[in-house]
Amino acid sequence: MSFMIIKSSWKKFLFCCFSVAVFSPLTSCKKDNPGDVVAINKSDEVPKDIISKLQEAGFDTSEGLRKFQNGYLVEYDILFTAEQINELSANGPLVSIPNGRVEHYRTNKLVVATPRVLQVFMDTGFGSFMQNAFDDALARYNNQNIGLSFQRTTNSANADIRIVSFFENSLTLGVSGGNPSNGNPATTIQLNTFYYNNTTTRPDAATTIAHEIGHAIGFRHTDFMDRRFSCGNEGFDPNEGNGDNGAVHIPGTPTNAVGNSWMLACSNNTNRPFTNQDIIALTTLYPVKVTPVGFQSVYRYYSGSNGDHFYTGNWGELGKGNSTYTLEGIEFYIASTQAYAPAPVYRYRSTTNNYHLYTTNWAELGNGSNGYVSEGILGYAFGNQVPGTVPIYRYRNTKNGDHFYTQVQMNYSDLVSEGIAFYTFGYQY
Repeated sequence: MSFMIIKSSWKKFLFCCFSVAVFSPLTSCKKDNPGDVVAINKSDEVPKDIISKLQEAGFDTSEGLRKFQNGYLVEYDILFTAEQINELSANGPLVSIPNGRVEHYRTNKLVVATPRVLQVFMDTGFGSFMQNAFDDALARYNNQNIGLSFQRTTNSANADIRIVSFFENSLTLGVSGGNPSNGNPATTIQLNTFYYNNTTTRPDAATTIAHEIGHAIGFRHTDFMDRRFSCGNEGFDPNEGNGDNGAVHIPGTPTNAVGNSWMLACSNNTNRPFTNQDIIALTTLYPVKVTPVGFQSVYRYYSGSNGDHFYTGNWGELGKGNSTYTLEGIEFYIASTQAYAPAPVYRYRSTTNNYHLYTTNWAELGNGSNGYVSEGILGYAFGNQVPGTVPIYRYRNTKNGDHFYTQVQMNYSDLVSEGIAFYTFGYQY
């Protein structure tokens, strides 16, 4: 999660720490009145094994670490659950930063299956000012025509990202629930109604929401390595995390200090739309993938429970995944009608283990045989290679019988090649 910190002053508010982007809560720098700072009780102490695992993953635990809700705040504004910290530790150190220049950075995990529409829910308890700020934040992203688009939804249960409220008389403005996981964005953003409520009209509202969405889709602070650039010298460690902390430089973004970025750690409580450098970072990280005319994306899913690989061109069938299937991204494109490609790709399901099989050879299974039932047509492809198309290779897993389809030739002992299933336009990774 990510927090934003505010310096409470009659002259200005300081967005101190919309801090680290791996999980990003907005935190506040430091208030002038020490009584405003929430004391950390003995019960709030962080277990030594949690500290050790965070250090192994490259995070700074010297300050800004405390218990928060169902997990731990790291570097002021990153919220991890204990399970996520265990996963970080198991994965080993992340990417290190060789110097302290202000550039745009991303985390190691991103949202996959672009182009993609993300449904975003805003707590209805927020009044009209915050609702308008929410619409403004979504429009900022949508106006860039990147590979992700954002759509308001009133259905909280099915939203990809949920923006909800919490109240805490503390330095925290808001919290973003982490970085992308399993190809999906972090699911929850929290805004502190101590600052964002129905009687306030803070100029930074839309920027705060856009900032936390930035963390949810994989952006880190542009000045995470030296918060003095945007926060000034506030008496805290200016580096959010020394060592291997999952910050990957985005090519094409500046190597010199650039002000007003929406992902700076601190703000002067002004509205900060995307700068030209921000736009470069967005379009580089999530470029528009152009779908060939007449074709649609085929999404690949994997079931960890039975080992099945499942392919569908219908996003509504599984969407971002469910309790059984995990979204693994777009594998290739397939024609929606025979006007664009001649060969039907037939889809079958095994009645014994729910494994799926796809073939252009009707004679292979016909209306269903050998324990398979027909599930219709996936789409249309080519039986022979035509310009611009790639072969889709078919493999069978010798351990469980699962069939795997990919435009990449595989060389694993458990996978036996069954030739080329068909030809179609490949997805450019």
